[in-house]
Amino acid sequence: MKKPLWWIKLTNFEYWSFWFFYLPTVPYGLYLALRSGSLAYFTSVNPAVPLSGMQGQPKQDILKLLDNKYLPKSLYFKHNSEFEIVKSEIEKKQIELPFIIKPEVGERGKGVEKIESFEELRDYLKEYMQENKADFIIQEFLKEPIELGVLYYRLPNNLKYKVNELNNNNQNKGRLKKFKNSAITSIVQKEFLTVTGNGKKTLEALIEDSDRARFQKKRLEKEFAQEWNMILPKDEKIVLEPIGNHCRGTKFLDGNKYITEKNLTTFDEIMKPLENYYYGRFDIKVSSLEDFKQGKGIKIMEVNGVASEPAHIYDPKMPILKAYKDIFWHMKIIQVISCQNKKDGTPYASFKQIWKIVSDEFKKTFF
Repeated sequence: MKKPLWWIKLTNFEYWSFWFFYLPTVPYGLYLALRSGSLAYFTSVNPAVPLSGMQGQPKQDILKLLDNKYLPKSLYFKHNSEFEIVKSEIEKKQIELPFIIKPEVGERGKGVEKIESFEELRDYLKEYMQENKADFIIQEFLKEPIELGVLYYRLPNNLKYKVNELNNNNQNKGRLKKFKNSAITSIVQKEFLTVTGNGKKTLEALIEDSDRARFQKKRLEKEFAQEWNMILPKDEKIVLEPIGNHCRGTKFLDGNKYITEKNLTTFDEIMKPLENYYYGRFDIKVSSLEDFKQGKGIKIMEVNGVASEPAHIYDPKMPILKAYKDIFWHMKIIQVISCQNKKDGTPYASFKQIWKIVSDEFKKTFF
């Protein structure tokens, strides 16, 4: 007998709402704020972008600073760009179908779509971008089969000496021993929402057999209307969602075992052009996990700022207490970097700015 969706949501924290899941972190956040002297302590961690990338970080502002060898082909357009102009620029840039379109400023996968034809592009521009008046990016769809989210931090140069000084001071021994000058602290491997045929069941029935797919059933019924009642041949696989976003059915798996000195060295190199950027998650694609462990073949789709979660915690096998422990650890990393940047002259945001972030998120969630 299938478990009802409400029970699955209740008993698996990966499905809990953002607000409810993060509620237990509030006391520790207030403690860090008290130690830092501001509720907005986290807003100085990445001086290179507004509010450290907490909200409304333009994607291209960061990507354009990176070495092209790590990037897919991309184009930026204003929200009111006409279809024919967009199509012409895509053809000039030699970006092939299918490609990805996404808002220049976005979050949690909202508005991100894989475009299979120029007819789909025309409809998308008309229905979404014009309504939201959002500038957007066209990005090459990378063929690499493995998608990862890599959370990385580095300490400001001025802090490097102070950390070592504290570690060598007997009185403070161990206080900051666990902080390295740079580190990859979380890797999430994304498993796309997929069903496999058995030669007997329709696509609808296969979706009904998958708890994860059942959460997406209404949307999938529209997107796969033609295939809905077709029987899938044995062992044939259909990727139901090509966008690696958790709220769209992608399973997040703990990939921390893939952290190596070699891929850390590669990310240290990637970060060199990003002045005043110390903490963030890189959404990447790679040809194989072995290549990634060697620090090879990395293609960066997006860089997110201080709002980045250690997304490996959403692995279905992750114990909830371990998930919170990892969140608290990352909150502390943010506080250490932010406080040093504050000492070096980067101010915290005002209470008014923080209140706007909170109220905007509240409205998105509940209204």
